[in-house]
Amino acid sequence: MSQIHLSFVFNRKKQLNKEGKALIQICAYHLGKRKYFSTDIYIKPKEWDQKRGKINNNHSDHNELNDELDSQISHIKEVIRHKKGKGEQITLSKVSDVKEYKIYLSFYDFMEDEIEKSILQESTKKTHRRTLLVLREFKKELNFNDIDVTFLINFERYLYNQDYAVNTVYKYFKNIRTYINRAILLDLMEMNKYPFKKFKLRQINGTRDFLTPDELHRLEKLDFSFDKNLEKVKDIFLMSCYCGIRYSDIVHIKKDSFYNIAEIKWLKFTMKKSTQKGDESSKKEVKMPISKMFAGKAIVLYEKYKESKKYLFDDFTNQEINKLLKDIEAKLKSGKKLTFHVARHTCATNLLFHGVPISTVQKILGHDKIETTQLYAKVLDMTIVNDLKDIKF
Repeated sequence: MSQIHLSFVFNRKKQLNKEGKALIQICAYHLGKRKYFSTDIYIKPKEWDQKRGKINNNHSDHNELNDELDSQISHIKEVIRHKKGKGEQITLSKVSDVKEYKIYLSFYDFMEDEIEKSILQESTKKTHRRTLLVLREFKKELNFNDIDVTFLINFERYLYNQDYAVNTVYKYFKNIRTYINRAILLDLMEMNKYPFKKFKLRQINGTRDFLTPDELHRLEKLDFSFDKNLEKVKDIFLMSCYCGIRYSDIVHIKKDSFYNIAEIKWLKFTMKKSTQKGDESSKKEVKMPISKMFAGKAIVLYEKYKESKKYLFDDFTNQEINKLLKDIEAKLKSGKKLTFHVARHTCATNLLFHGVPISTVQKILGHDKIETTQLYAKVLDMTIVNDLKDIKF
């Protein structure tokens, strides 16, 4: 197959911008046809050497810019060689894909780029960056060919030797698997070398603290009118106790998230946590009749803040709320480590405690799998056992 020839073209459209400059393009020529690509470099006509196809010394940065132009051509040629070496045929119509294609040798470079250009929430990116950091602590450099079952076993042993918890290790490997799957999809790794075929992830059910009906009732009665921040955090926490909303969702609740149908007050919102990470199309809409839940106590909080601002409960970051919850717990004395997610657990376990079917609780929480909701039922069973163990019949 004949070669694709690459060259530079300056001011192909014969027009200058407001600064008196024009674009340098790359021309790809093959079998009598041409395709042009931007280099994103603009210069003045007097700065272009037409004969040599380079920027002349009339431009103060001509050496650096010429190096950049040569780098762009070299990158395209290298990718074409790389793809041909894998048996792919590169036609003129595919050169645009080639130009944007990046050759990775380092898995770390690939993973870092994928994290930063993803549409994951910043909090999720942070956990993925942490995974990458721990990987680099274990092994300074990591090429794709180095990733096999032996590597995974050694990394797992390293994590346990560093006293990481089982579920933390599981989280790290789950993140790593995401980017290995992505690398295979992009033909950076071969499917037959997939290391997770023989490596099984281990996870244990973690403890899920929640407030019992009595503790929830005591929290409702606590007076924090002397401190506006504590009062608002208590109300935000209670709103989640009544509706089971994650922090990432409750901060986006607005006045028009609430509506009436046949004298029933509903809350509707779109979960920020998607079914598939980063997939906007999989965002799930959740609707719940809050006037029929927890004696309609969520409506009282809605009425209290509905005229305050656009987003009713976005006053604090998750970290700020968790910090203030420590002060609330000091007064509540539940003996539990209060974090915002405890409110979601509280909603689930209290609904189950009061006999709400688990399938209904699943819908309220927005779980895709019933097994996820059943974890709350197991926690509730354990609580019942603990409550009964000291009773003499």
